[in-house]
Amino acid sequence: MKHIPVRVLTLGALFCALVAVGAQITIPVPYGAFTLQLFFALLCGLLLPPRAAGLSMLAYVLLGLAGAPVYAGFSGGLSAFVSPTYGFVLGMAAAAPLLSLLFRRLRARRKPFAAALLSGLAGIGVTYVVGAVYGYAVLTLALRQAVTPWFVVWTFCLMYLPFDAVKLLAAAGLAPVLLRRLPR
Repeated sequence: MKHIPVRVLTLGALFCALVAVGAQITIPVPYGAFTLQLFFALLCGLLLPPRAAGLSMLAYVLLGLAGAPVYAGFSGGLSAFVSPTYGFVLGMAAAAPLLSLLFRRLRARRKPFAAALLSGLAGIGVTYVVGAVYGYAVLTLALRQAVTPWFVVWTFCLMYLPFDAVKLLAAAGLAPVLLRRLPR
């Protein structure tokens, strides 16, 4: 098994912590909150290699499930599974390594900002799909609420899209600058 350099492990731990901090910066809305989690998850995928990005986000998920108050609203524990918005945590965890892989492939053919933007769009897409499907399943199966798929798409995705677009633009603009400044 290939070893992960200490610098990359340190950045992975930093991003795990930043996602946890970003979860606490919230603007509450019905069925969730605007947070900075996705911004830091996007940066994690853009700055770390795929395996390190995946491990960083996996550490975040496991910390929360173990009871550490790292999820939005200082929540954590196994009860997170029945939250309709928990799918977005899982979606970010799935998106970060995929986004990282895509960014590394696109960066060879495109300018860094364009590569980061396209990769970030794919990461947001993965996050939204996992989050919406999970949210629909929890609302209809576990919580027995009568909701339509359109309600879930609007409430969990489209309502957040403008704010997430701003986060994506910020991450795509910041990532190339940070990549040039981070030691190799």
